[in-house]
Amino acid sequence: MDDVTFYIKAFITLLVLVNPLEGVPVFLAATQSANPELTKKISRTAPVAIVIILLASLFLGSALLKLFGISAGAFQTGGGAILFLIAVKMVLGPGKSSFEEMSGGALSPSFAVVPLAIPIFAGPGAINGAVLYGTRAHSFFEMGILAGVIVLVGLAAYLSLRAAMPIVRYIKETGINIATRVMGLIIAAISVEMMAHGIAAMFPPRFS
Repeated sequence: MDDVTFYIKAFITLLVLVNPLEGVPVFLAATQSANPELTKKISRTAPVAIVIILLASLFLGSALLKLFGISAGAFQTGGGAILFLIAVKMVLGPGKSSFEEMSGGALSPSFAVVPLAIPIFAGPGAINGAVLYGTRAHSFFEMGILAGVIVLVGLAAYLSLRAAMPIVRYIKETGINIATRVMGLIIAAISVEMMAHGIAAMFPPRFS
């Protein structure tokens, strides 16, 4: 799998599923009254937690599939279908998250892991995406590149949290909504391709 477009698609897919912009309002609401040191600590810890969660999904996902006797093709088809549903939700617009109502109370560094890293950033969709791409890698080299892709996604999440205030000031909530819908269309197209690969793997062409 030496086609660079595969890794570009993996980066785009995981970046959109993690969606660094989506967690910005939650981060701002929770840290608006926190001291700067705690805010910086949360912005550093959350991306690390995201990377660890996705790396665990990438490397252990295939082993779990083998344990339960699930073929890679079946998982790719089912995973692609789930990604498609997530994409539809992104395009149509999800309802207001209960996390967005968080505006006060005692805040601790653990907020960076739960709920910020999981489930807001590294939610079911992102975890499913990491497992899905792990099933399509066939060597340690390919897994290493995918691990690097996940690190880049974590870096993007870190940059979005550190630049949270400027982002909100310039693009506001409307801009975030527009970006989410556009990315949802891209994810829909990628998920259809994943389902096609999965179906092809389950029902390979037979020649007489």
